[in-house]
Amino acid sequence: MIRRPAVSARWVALMALALVAACGERPQPGGDGPPSTSAAESTLQVADAEGRTVALPAPARRVVSLVPSITSTVVALGAGDRLVGRTDFDTEAAVLELPTVGGGLGPDLESLAALDPDLVIRFAGESDRATPDRLDDLGIPHLAVRPDRVADVFTIVEWVGRLLALDDEAAELNARLQGELDAVRAEVSGRAPVQAAWLMGGSPPWTAGEGTYIDELITLAGGVNALGDVGALYGAVSPEVVATREIEVVLLSEGAEVDARLLEGRRVVRLPSSVQQPGPGLGDAARAVADALHGVDRP
Repeated sequence: MIRRPAVSARWVALMALALVAACGERPQPGGDGPPSTSAAESTLQVADAEGRTVALPAPARRVVSLVPSITSTVVALGAGDRLVGRTDFDTEAAVLELPTVGGGLGPDLESLAALDPDLVIRFAGESDRATPDRLDDLGIPHLAVRPDRVADVFTIVEWVGRLLALDDEAAELNARLQGELDAVRAEVSGRAPVQAAWLMGGSPPWTAGEGTYIDELITLAGGVNALGDVGALYGAVSPEVVATREIEVVLLSEGAEVDARLLEGRRVVRLPSSVQQPGPGLGDAARAVADALHGVDRP
């Protein structure tokens, strides 16, 4: 079984389940979903991950993020003072004193509404339809995000910056993140690709498939996802497959436990939970994965 002493290990598992549930149901931005307010009344608008037009009459000043990586994004944009609530999974020092609304999926809607937010940022998908429906009933604008891939990090930064009227800050953050990724790519360029597998624990163990944020981090860091063909964004893989694949490095999620026999003869690196959050720590995450793959031990 998976041992989860770290808060974020549990969050990753929940996020993985939500991704699987929503797989194949992602409309493209610009769809016909109902807007949060009349687009004609506002220049602060984006088309979110569910194809809805989210438009605000003024920059958001009271924000509740139900996605920890997006909470970190708001803080990174210099707008931490606009956050009025957090989830149980938000453990960043900057937000620990804020009241919690419970989980990111299925939050306590009474507690959330009592915070009087003018924007709620939530996870897109079918795993929790009660929350957006209730927010609609209450007239609270909400932005649906789905950070499946590395590129989504940049898009979400733009969206959040737009709705907070922090476009310049968003552009600066994205430029910094792009520079950090480019530096990692340059550092690993020319090195032999490393066959790697990311295991999130469990019996059978869960892993990250092709097209996921984790899969892309491995590729960007000079690796090859040896379990990329699991057939889902995140899913269980049989121990026999793990045992017989050519895997040089096993990357373990923080708090994950796997059968020790699957690790024999392989270099094993346990990475901090922050690596798994697709947000403003993207550059640090890519470097951590690159160091793990190529055996770099930084102080």
